[in-house]
Amino acid sequence: MTSQNRRLTMKDNQAKYPQLRFKGFTDPWEQRKLGDITKISTGKLDANAMVENGKYDFYTSGIKKYRIDVAAFEGPSITIAGNGATVGYMHLADNKFNAYQRTYVLQEFLVDRSFIFSEIGNKLPKKIKQEARTGNIPYIVMDMLTELKLSIPQNNSEQQKIGSFFKQLDDTIALHQRKLDLLKEQKKGYLQKMFPKNGAKVPELRFAGFADDWEERKLGDYVIIRSGWSPSNFDINNNANNLFIKVDDLNYSTRVQEESQVKVNILSKYKKMKKSSTIFPKRGAAIMTNKVRMLGEDSYMDTNMMALEPKGIDPEYLYTFINKTGLYKIADTSTIPQINNKHIEPYLLLIPSLEEQHKIGSFFKQLDGTIALHQRKLDLLKEQKKGFLQNMFV
Repeated sequence: MTSQNRRLTMKDNQAKYPQLRFKGFTDPWEQRKLGDITKISTGKLDANAMVENGKYDFYTSGIKKYRIDVAAFEGPSITIAGNGATVGYMHLADNKFNAYQRTYVLQEFLVDRSFIFSEIGNKLPKKIKQEARTGNIPYIVMDMLTELKLSIPQNNSEQQKIGSFFKQLDDTIALHQRKLDLLKEQKKGYLQKMFPKNGAKVPELRFAGFADDWEERKLGDYVIIRSGWSPSNFDINNNANNLFIKVDDLNYSTRVQEESQVKVNILSKYKKMKKSSTIFPKRGAAIMTNKVRMLGEDSYMDTNMMALEPKGIDPEYLYTFINKTGLYKIADTSTIPQINNKHIEPYLLLIPSLEEQHKIGSFFKQLDGTIALHQRKLDLLKEQKKGFLQNMFV
């Protein structure tokens, strides 16, 4: 046998064994096509066939499950979204249910269903990326599924152990996602109730000890408006500690902006934007995504950025107000979205006493911190799952 053939044989053997394995299992895995180990069909209904309080689950090409009064399938099954932005998204479907015509339904499994669910989740996204028929709406077709090659343990116990492990991990991720979604919904509710509605002078929900009407003022009376500079005016030095914040940097933060991809040397003729200023894009599509941040340290900024330096207003309250309001409401969006001094200065806000501002600002700061913590936990779990998928499958 030549050295090249030996290398190919070793590579083939390695491809039959996962890197990480439950104790007691040593047999090589085998490759099977999905269409050989399960029955694959599709739903027959339009996506709008759901009814509000139906008796059965109705699976479409989205993440959310709906309800319907007529069942066409019975679990245990797996459903796979066949088109749309969430193409390839899967559900474990139990009991009686129905499905949209572009939703694939897998039934009659010859291997452990939970294992197959995880293995499809490991292999299908790569297949979609390579072969998906792309048009205005991404979609997959039947032969992408029937011909999907999967690696499967020959031992049913190993299938079950792996399937059970990933089902438990998926359940934990889903639990953390629900907690995060609930916190975000609670925040929306608090923002609605802790600021006066249109025409009102007091909020529906208030901290104890405050009863005075909120006063209507111009935003320009409470902030110093500042814009950034062209990066060509600065010496870039990524060993320096001086942030130079661009619009793109806002994509890598949530509430507080404490980092930038570019660092610069100090330029004395330009005064840094002050820590605790509220910053945001001043022109372009990023305005519509409402990327509002608070400066975590004195910083320089790009010419496409604007800073509102608080003047007689609590910084946390100012940030919360701008974030709640939405940049797109302040901006001129008739052509290219833009925010200039003339849009900020006359913009009206309702404002309570400084003490009440502080309590409101601190409340939402703490709530945002809790949301960020849950987001980090969720992101970590998802990264851990990626690692396990890479190491526990062939």
